[in-house]
Amino acid sequence: MTQIDDNSWKINLFTLGNSAVGKTSFILRFTKNSFNHNYLATIGIDFLVKNLKLPTGEHVKICFYDTAGQEQYKSISFNLIKGADGILLMYDITDKKSFESISNWIESIKEVKGDDFPIVLIGNKSDLIEQRVIKTEEGQKEADNNGFLFFETSSKDSINVEESVDAIVKKIIGKTNKQKENNIKLQKKKVEEKKTQCNC
Repeated sequence: MTQIDDNSWKINLFTLGNSAVGKTSFILRFTKNSFNHNYLATIGIDFLVKNLKLPTGEHVKICFYDTAGQEQYKSISFNLIKGADGILLMYDITDKKSFESISNWIESIKEVKGDDFPIVLIGNKSDLIEQRVIKTEEGQKEADNNGFLFFETSSKDSINVEESVDAIVKKIIGKTNKQKENNIKLQKKKVEEKKTQCNC
């Protein structure tokens, strides 16, 4: 996360997951409040931006990087996520393979970003109730085991789209503020130690 000024932040969010899980639809619903059944598969990386004003009065510029899920584009995705502040890791609740692939995505993410990194696990297409093959409990368990946030969403019906993004934004800001507090405490400690040494 980059601080633009005292009241503004820039956050880079990446979508990851298998092809056709609905990453593009999710981002377009959030950024433009639109939905189209006939999106073409993303080739490489797409980029969209939305500005938010938080309840605290702070302004956040969210840069969404919409990545392709095809195997040949994974190397591109993981080279780029070095600059990510958070990840929307998505599967399709009607596609068992997309859920089974989550563990591979997690392993690859950890290789680049480590264990302590803001991730929200998203089970998309929750409107397709009759076609569901992945239970909510399965998604929640996967998220809990990895310390992730978890939401089931529908880009078509605009269910939990804003909520899931808001949640990870808050987590990123909270983590950044905590790091700042720890740095301030560390600096104070060093000053106190120097003072003690001087007194001796």
